[in-house]
Amino acid sequence: MRKLVVTACLSLAAAGLFTQLSSAAFTCSVAAPSNGITADALHNYFSVSPGTDVQPGTSTAVSSGNVDGLSIDLGTVPSARTFSSVFRITNVSSATRTATLSLSSVPQVASAVFASSGSTSAALAAGASTTLTVTTSTTVAGRGTGTLRLGLSGTSWLYRDYSFHVAEAPQAPGAPTGTQKPAGRIDISWGASTTTTNLAGYDVYRSSGGAYTKLTATPQAGLTYSDTATVDGTAYTYKIHAVSSGIPVLDSLDSTTVSVTADATPPGQATSITLTNGGGAGSAYVNSGNSSSISIAVGLPAGSLTTDVVQLTASVGGSVTATRAGSAGAGTVNFNGINVSGLGDGTLTLSVISTDLAGNVSAVRTVTVTKDTVAPGAPTASYTDNHNVADVVFGTAEANASITVTKTAPAPTAGFSGTADGVGSYSVTVAIENGKIPTPISVIYTVTATDAAGNTSAVTTLVYSDTR
Repeated sequence: MRKLVVTACLSLAAAGLFTQLSSAAFTCSVAAPSNGITADALHNYFSVSPGTDVQPGTSTAVSSGNVDGLSIDLGTVPSARTFSSVFRITNVSSATRTATLSLSSVPQVASAVFASSGSTSAALAAGASTTLTVTTSTTVAGRGTGTLRLGLSGTSWLYRDYSFHVAEAPQAPGAPTGTQKPAGRIDISWGASTTTTNLAGYDVYRSSGGAYTKLTATPQAGLTYSDTATVDGTAYTYKIHAVSSGIPVLDSLDSTTVSVTADATPPGQATSITLTNGGGAGSAYVNSGNSSSISIAVGLPAGSLTTDVVQLTASVGGSVTATRAGSAGAGTVNFNGINVSGLGDGTLTLSVISTDLAGNVSAVRTVTVTKDTVAPGAPTASYTDNHNVADVVFGTAEANASITVTKTAPAPTAGFSGTADGVGSYSVTVAIENGKIPTPISVIYTVTATDAAGNTSAVTTLVYSDTR
């Protein structure tokens, strides 16, 4: 009988040379005390039980099974997080044992470690336990399927492989901002998600007080979106999702929101444009005296806002532009010190528009004034001594110019004026001066011509010896 048992054991050992036994279930040593065979197994050292973590948004545990057969499914993870109790492992042997971990083919997981050590190995005294902690990635999204291997340190074959699943959504985008644009357009921009792998792009959602509607037919590759399907004066609230590539698509959590009101209404047209320091006839000209610093008053209508930008453009052979803030309702905005001396002479066009914060532009208002900075030529001057009656200064000047004659000698000084005719001739009656022979009186007059724009000629000095 004893011989038969030994023979059977030898036969089994020989058979083991040709039969590959599971490394997870057996050791490479075979003992036959009391005529039997003992096979080593991981459950001789550790027990494993599901932890307290559940799949996000559910009550379903992330793990199920035991040390000999365990499955782990983190479910759909809407944002990177740490699962601190995936399963519990306990040393069931009578001596200190070291457990090891390795996770393969799941890039959506940033780390899988024992809670007690913070690493992939943990020495457990007899009866001691720890939990598995899993942290998902902030940079990799998508569905991951792989294997978590739990083993006994010091052996290369005493382990168990557990299936591991996770669906990691992208991280939420950064906070959006919104900007009003002309014609009611609203431009939205946002910060990039930290997810860089398996990121398809971004979806934009909008609400006008009710449920959100997705505006993007396909994910946006960039970080901006222009909403043109708006209604003037309507307030809209926007949020952004980052979405994964692959099927089915995984959506991030909501970004923060931003609210913007569509504005398609331009400011009102300016009501008036007035040159307030004009020169010449009717104070209506830009001339050599004021061209380096003209002043313009612009009337604005009701509805004008201080956030509007009022733009004045003066142009003739070139242009000069200046801006001022609008008025609060109907009012006047003054443009002082506008230098147009570098522009040509001729018809100076003054135009005004107002632009609101959204970029809507009012209708233009335009007026014209004459810019003439060329002074007339110095007039000619002659003197007629009329003997005991008023004398006359006469000559030629620019047609229709105003003539100013000033007596500077003899005292007292005196001023006289006249106007040149359409061909430039003028004649101005001046003072009575009676000189004597042989003692004549020296009479001195200055003569200038001023054109309609207010430009004044150089001075012509007339000296005459009055004898009677």
